[in-house]
Amino acid sequence: MGSVDAAGTNLGTTWGSTLAAVFVSLVLYGISILQTFIYYERYPKDTVILKSLVAFVFVLDTLHTFLISVGVWQYFVLHFGDDIFLLYTHAPLLISIVVTSAISSAVQSFFIYRIWSLTRNRFKWVFPVVLIPFVVAQLVLGTFYTVTAMTVDTRVTAVSGPLLTRVANGLNGVATAVDVTITVALCTLLTMGRTGFDDTDRMILRLIFISVNTGLSSAVFAFLSVILLVIYPNDLIFTALYYPLGTVYCNTLLASLNARSYARGGGDTPEAPQHTGLVWRAADSSDRGMDDL
Repeated sequence: MGSVDAAGTNLGTTWGSTLAAVFVSLVLYGISILQTFIYYERYPKDTVILKSLVAFVFVLDTLHTFLISVGVWQYFVLHFGDDIFLLYTHAPLLISIVVTSAISSAVQSFFIYRIWSLTRNRFKWVFPVVLIPFVVAQLVLGTFYTVTAMTVDTRVTAVSGPLLTRVANGLNGVATAVDVTITVALCTLLTMGRTGFDDTDRMILRLIFISVNTGLSSAVFAFLSVILLVIYPNDLIFTALYYPLGTVYCNTLLASLNARSYARGGGDTPEAPQHTGLVWRAADSSDRGMDDL
């Protein structure tokens, strides 16, 4: 059982969980720094738009990591021993929620574009038209959660109350559904692109492996956040997996981009200009969506 402060707050299931989330986020942020360096060093000929997307997501991830670190600093250093302060959720942690939503929306939009660029039939617009509203919904829900929590009632009990709990469940539920749908769609398109040539098919199998591992990692974090919030609605245990989610999305994007040489079966040799079609010029039969970005 976790320790309880003078105000009756269980520190283990509230701010202890948030502290654990910061530790996980800092480890993942270190990985994202390394991946960002590798990306710009290995793929200098990528398009300006793609480089800008990476920079945008990394800057947001840096902001997110800064906010949750400051939030924990406030609780355990600046206001150490202040039991009343522990009863409230303060601005840095709340703002990090909308930043996480912005990161997830940007990364998911990138993968939706990939699927659009790979689809060569009259239904290619169906997938973006269906999924983009859900991507936007995440940003709206994240903003609503942050604004409501900051302007109505910042007590931990209110943040864990029925309204914001439903919003948080909706936010993470939508994120999970979009991530799983994107992963399934990418794997399906890649499987349909198999040519019967050993080299090309090996590349496609590598791409499927990459898609599953990168796409489902964020889905697992979001889904488990929902489960923990449902099981422990009056605690902050879910934050142990939710707060690192923005950095998970950042690493998902970077891992997908940096894995291109592995997908080709190559090593660390700098590549020719790359764009966003997932097959990355695997063969003439799968040379799709590469020149759009």
